[in-house]
Amino acid sequence: MTETPLPQRVAMQIPQVINEMTETLAKYGGTVGRAAVDDGLRRCWAEAEPETRACVLLTLAWSTRGDDIAFSDDPAGVYADDFGKYVEAFEGDSEAWHGASFPMMPLPGTAGALASSLGFEREETDLTLKTALLLKTSLFRDPTRMPSPDR
Repeated sequence: MTETPLPQRVAMQIPQVINEMTETLAKYGGTVGRAAVDDGLRRCWAEAEPETRACVLLTLAWSTRGDDIAFSDDPAGVYADDFGKYVEAFEGDSEAWHGASFPMMPLPGTAGALASSLGFEREETDLTLKTALLLKTSLFRDPTRMPSPDR
C-alpha cells in the first residue's frame, strides 16, 4: 500500500484542522486560552504536517482581512498581530496571497515566510496553535464565514 502523497495529505488536513479548531472553540465558548490547552486540539495541531500548519496560518490570516484580531499579550498575540498587519498592507488578491504552489511550499511574501517558520516549528506547537486560534476567532464569531483561499 502506498502512502498518500504529501500535497494530497496537506490538502486533506487543512479543513480537518480548521474544523477541529472550530469545534474546540465552540466547546469553550470561543475562549482562545481554554481552546489552546485542549489535549485533542493540541494533538491534532502537533500531528499535522508542518506544511498544513503553515497553510492554516496563512489562510486564517487572509480570512481576517478587515476584521479585528483577538488580543493576546504574549508571543502568540505578537505573531497574530503581525499577520494582521501583513494582510492589511497586502494589495493583491487571494491567489497572490496564497501563491501558485499553495498548499505546498514556498508560501509567498513576508506572511508566507512567517507562516512557514511557525508551521515548521516543532518545539513550540502550543505557541503556534494559539496564534492560529487568535486568527480564527473573528471567523468563530461569524460562523457563516469559513476560511478559504477565496475569502
